[in-house]
Amino acid sequence: MREPLSKSLKQLVDSTDTEAPTLNNLLEATGERGLQLVIVFMALPFCLPVLPGVSTPFGLAIIFLSVRQILNEPGRLPRFIGDRKFKPETFQKILRGGVRIVGWIEKVTHPRGGNWLASDAARRFHAVLICLMGLLMSLPLPVPLTNTIPAWAILIIAASTAESDGRLIWLGHLAVAGALAYFIFIWNAVEEMARQIAAWFSA
Repeated sequence: MREPLSKSLKQLVDSTDTEAPTLNNLLEATGERGLQLVIVFMALPFCLPVLPGVSTPFGLAIIFLSVRQILNEPGRLPRFIGDRKFKPETFQKILRGGVRIVGWIEKVTHPRGGNWLASDAARRFHAVLICLMGLLMSLPLPVPLTNTIPAWAILIIAASTAESDGRLIWLGHLAVAGALAYFIFIWNAVEEMARQIAAWFSA
């Protein structure tokens, strides 16, 4: 029986014995589900505004890790991101702030029909989705939910992969589709606004 996701995350953070943990410290301490757990951990600040100051490094880290998954390379971050030191309280604050989210994930996530998620094709496909959502999440757009929706998509996909949940993963796919639709809507709205402003000045 697998241990709860929240317990795995807490053990992952507690396993770093340095005074100033880094993301590479977390990656080095990972087990079988480690890489996906680290991605879940880094998506939490975007799902809830528990610690806005880490959004940029965590967003870049998600992109880098997903690219390395696509290329079938070990989970390791470049030094300017992976070796950046955080106060231990920072990681603990993320865990405390995301406890409700992780608790919800634990209630609905179970190993079921997910053997296909371990295949190389599925792993790379979901890494592409996470990378795409990471790129959207990192865009500096002053529009509500442009961080939150992609973050939830990443969280669900990573958690489903970690738990071999072949049913919940489809909710992750739906979240990806919703995020893409939302960004397309924003793009069309901006284009229409630009056309109206141009027409007003040319009148």
